[in-house]
Amino acid sequence: MKPNILIIGSTGKLGAKLLSFCSKNKISIFTISCYSNSKKILIQKEKYKIRNHFILSKSNSSIKFCEHLKKNKFQIIYFLDYGSYSLKYLQIILDHNQNTYISIANKEMIIAGGKFLKKSIDDSNNFLIPMDSEHFSLVNSNFNKNNINKIYITASGGPFYFNKKLNLDNVSISKVLSHPKWKMGKNNLIDSSNFINKILEIFELSYIFDIPLDKIDFLISKQALIHSIVIFKDGSVSINCFKNDMIIPLSYPLRIFYDLKSTYNSDYFFLDRENLALEKPDDKRFLIFKYLKKIRDFKHSEIIKFMILNNRAQYLYLNNKINYNQIIPYIMDNISRNKNEKNFQNYSSVLNFLDDLKKRYD
Repeated sequence: MKPNILIIGSTGKLGAKLLSFCSKNKISIFTISCYSNSKKILIQKEKYKIRNHFILSKSNSSIKFCEHLKKNKFQIIYFLDYGSYSLKYLQIILDHNQNTYISIANKEMIIAGGKFLKKSIDDSNNFLIPMDSEHFSLVNSNFNKNNINKIYITASGGPFYFNKKLNLDNVSISKVLSHPKWKMGKNNLIDSSNFINKILEIFELSYIFDIPLDKIDFLISKQALIHSIVIFKDGSVSINCFKNDMIIPLSYPLRIFYDLKSTYNSDYFFLDRENLALEKPDDKRFLIFKYLKKIRDFKHSEIIKFMILNNRAQYLYLNNKINYNQIIPYIMDNISRNKNEKNFQNYSSVLNFLDDLKKRYD
């Protein structure tokens, strides 16, 4: 049986990569959507002969997309978009699908949904596959909160960690946005440079796998080939690594339905000692470490605020309203302010979506 495949966020980097991979492997896509890149999605629709497409920034198209979700069954769904608003579409999907592989690369969705996102997917007889490489690397690991001492995810160090003499007060935007390993969107590049991405990923891991925060930390892996390490209570250690190409996570749900060849010709990258090098992060230039203990004690509502404020701080930084080293102080200074202020204009809508999920599946 050929699956009906839906890609939400097809015009982004991950969506484009997935469409190219599917085309090479003669895999048909049933539906694609984007937020506003109408020119690119029309090119994708014609190039890959996709039957259905929706531009979600247009209210009429968004309404039609919701109707489309209600009328059709999907076996594989990708959330490769950005923003917690997609919780709205997840509500509909969970009401109308079972045994569907829901693959999520949308960090905002997972943070906003918290532990309840995974519970609602499980309770509706569907399956969550996290697409972020660190979380995906744990999918095949046999662990739970009772049989482990610690889980580490890894960070590459971004553009600055291994340049110890660099003063982070004076870095240019171009340097912040120049990751040594891969290309990403501007927001992800900023998060990677100051380790905010690792803080959010720690919370994501806790929500997805039901692991206490005090059992999760991160290490530096410069080559970005090790993605996670699990330390079990019996003393055994599982090191999860793969070449840092997002095709491996993206193709995982497809391999359930298709016999696909391996992405790589050689599996012996782990024989290179440098690829397995790890170190504990220890660099006071990065201001996030000053607040790490406080952030770990955040309630779910506070980590949602943290995420929203981070998005606001990125906007201010990219528009030269604050400098690079003001991003984290801006977030922490505003975290306890009233949610009705402008900075929290998205906060209520996030909580409303979450409340709707709870009412349906709790």
